[in-house]
Amino acid sequence: MLKSAVSFDLYAKPGNNRTLTLLNPKKSFYQWRLRVPPNCVVRLVVTSLHVVASESCATHRLSAYDFLLPLQNKIITRWCGSGAWTPPVIRLTSSSNVMLLTISLDRREERNILKAHFQAIPKIMCGGHYISWNGSLSSPYYPSYYPPNIDCSWIIQAPSPAYKLSLKILAIQIQEKSPGSSKCDKDWLEIDGVRYCKDISENGRSREYGYSVAINFHSDELVTHRGFYIEYRAFSNTDSCAPEQLNCDDGKCKHQSKTCEGDDRCREDSSENNCSYKSCLPYTYKCLNGKCLLKPNPECDGKRDCTDGSDEMNCACGRHQFKKNRIVGGEDAQSGKWPWQASLQIEAHGHVCGASVISKRWLVSAAHCFLDSDSIRYSAPSRWRAYMGLRTVNEKSNHVAMRAIKRIIVHPQYDQSISDYDIALLELETPVFFSELVQPICLPSSSRVFLYGTVCYVTGWGAKKENSHLARTLQEARVRIINQSVCSKLYDDLITSRMLCAGNLNGGIDACQGDSGGPLACTGKGDRWYLAGIVSWGEGCARRNRPGVYTKVTALYDWIRQNTN
Repeated sequence: MLKSAVSFDLYAKPGNNRTLTLLNPKKSFYQWRLRVPPNCVVRLVVTSLHVVASESCATHRLSAYDFLLPLQNKIITRWCGSGAWTPPVIRLTSSSNVMLLTISLDRREERNILKAHFQAIPKIMCGGHYISWNGSLSSPYYPSYYPPNIDCSWIIQAPSPAYKLSLKILAIQIQEKSPGSSKCDKDWLEIDGVRYCKDISENGRSREYGYSVAINFHSDELVTHRGFYIEYRAFSNTDSCAPEQLNCDDGKCKHQSKTCEGDDRCREDSSENNCSYKSCLPYTYKCLNGKCLLKPNPECDGKRDCTDGSDEMNCACGRHQFKKNRIVGGEDAQSGKWPWQASLQIEAHGHVCGASVISKRWLVSAAHCFLDSDSIRYSAPSRWRAYMGLRTVNEKSNHVAMRAIKRIIVHPQYDQSISDYDIALLELETPVFFSELVQPICLPSSSRVFLYGTVCYVTGWGAKKENSHLARTLQEARVRIINQSVCSKLYDDLITSRMLCAGNLNGGIDACQGDSGGPLACTGKGDRWYLAGIVSWGEGCARRNRPGVYTKVTALYDWIRQNTN
């Protein structure tokens, strides 16, 4: 068979569809090796498949593999049989940036056998912690086939402990358990400790749970299906109002999204009086007028949720305009890709720390960068210069903006012994002008949530390996946010609520000496970048089970705003 094999190598960039067509095949075996960029996965869409009946599936089939070799333990799906493959079309997703598609034929055919296309789609992280009155969640890329070799964990929580959660599984199509097995041992959906791996009767699709419910999804390395789709809502057995509504003292119901927005559907002596900021829950967003929103991450999402519009006021940030990692284990960054990155330098010493541009007059960095030594007064603003629009250290260019530092504000609660409250604000002597190479990064409000597993980027000119020299060209490294309790255990409970962990638990990718004060940038809605963390500390650089520790910006958002007006 291999003597008559025909192979094709195809590559797709994001936004492009590459077509696969097999017309009047003359050979018995064809294969397509599909590739996309490293941070993407392959989505294959088979729109038409028509083959003549065959007695043997061994020689007459279409197979897709989560690898570039036809390994049996990497099969995503296989189809064999007679007649046409009728709609709905099949959509397959790989777990990485490659996929192999093969078709075996046992006879020559004069017809269109296969029509398909593939594209590069962003690799998404599944799971998270949701606090909501209602919503939905699904397997990754639903209704496309979920990728092999993934694990997702969600926690769904009602906004109030007085409510319970009702879940309904609207669709479930998962690889079934092994024959003779008493439990789901291949792919499974787990809700509150109960595992599912086959279709459920209509009567068994809806269940009630407590105030919080844990949902886990697992797929092994082979054979995937469409997955699942779940809707959930919060409810109360004693509440006469709908879950998304508020009970007013006069017995009337008021829509929750209007709560604390100043309308008068509740009487003046009713629940509306309890809408001061102090009574708002920690995850709620505070509008400029003091009112609070239950909507998660409302700022800069393109919708005006506060009556005063303050959730959409400070949104000229977090966008790069480049056209076309220390970072340990990173790579050179393209010019203009991280336009909020600044280099803090001292004459005769060169680059010392990183910083992030947050406005025309202010930078944010780490407090430990400004601790005096026996020989240098790092706390003196006059010693520092900030360079913005820089890609290469000591770069001489008209595009590079240099500013003197007028003032350094170190957080009054900064604790040098444990690196708590490791943040400092730098006021520039004169404003910097924004350009294609200099832009501010968005500050995430105290209510913004960055889910565990979220892919972010750390940038800087720090050492490329532990105890090495600084990088000459700006480096970038792709890291994931790590569960706070996991990180705390790894660091013997030294992680405070003002700290955030990110990296790779296997090691190899991390920030290092010289990256201090630089940004940990994560995207939000509309590809807008937010300053999730500030490079703070860690044990060594890129060591196994020693992720980078960052100052958690959401925990210090109010302090930043108060001090930068």
